[in-house]
Amino acid sequence: MKEHRLVAAIGIAFASALAIFLTVVLPAEFGRDPLGTGRLLGLSGMADTTADSLNPQYEVHKSETIELVLEPFQSLEYKYLMDRGNTLVFSWQADGELYFDMHAEDITVEDYDESYAQGDAASDQGSYQAAFNGMHGWFWENRTFQTVTLKLSTAGFYVMATEFRGGGSTDRQPPQVF
Repeated sequence: MKEHRLVAAIGIAFASALAIFLTVVLPAEFGRDPLGTGRLLGLSGMADTTADSLNPQYEVHKSETIELVLEPFQSLEYKYLMDRGNTLVFSWQADGELYFDMHAEDITVEDYDESYAQGDAASDQGSYQAAFNGMHGWFWENRTFQTVTLKLSTAGFYVMATEFRGGGSTDRQPPQVF
């Protein structure tokens, strides 16, 4: 008699597990909804989410902190050669207000650039993800009669940094951080 109860309990447990698998697990985890219950319970779309939390990078992670001096009415650009999808975390502070333009130039399309932020400020911080392959960075202009010192700190995945000033450029290879 006890064996019949045990067999019945195992049968009920198996049937319950199969019902849960068909009604909940298949729609939520695998995107399969043979009974239509996943749609009714709002589980069907769960399997379509992408796990983009981990993004392997081909470039070595680099970081740098530099000071740039802008004389009265002087301007400069500081840009990073970045591949599409790579990220740069940044903060900059100046001891006076500067005009800035955070922008990028696509190296695969002639005369294509995109501006992301412009204005007058003494500091800014955030993260930036490259929308395309190219040079990504800032234009700063000192529109005052005082010399302004700018401190830029960055960390991210980029090939190199270049300073453009007075018609020339200087490539910088910051130390690699592992």
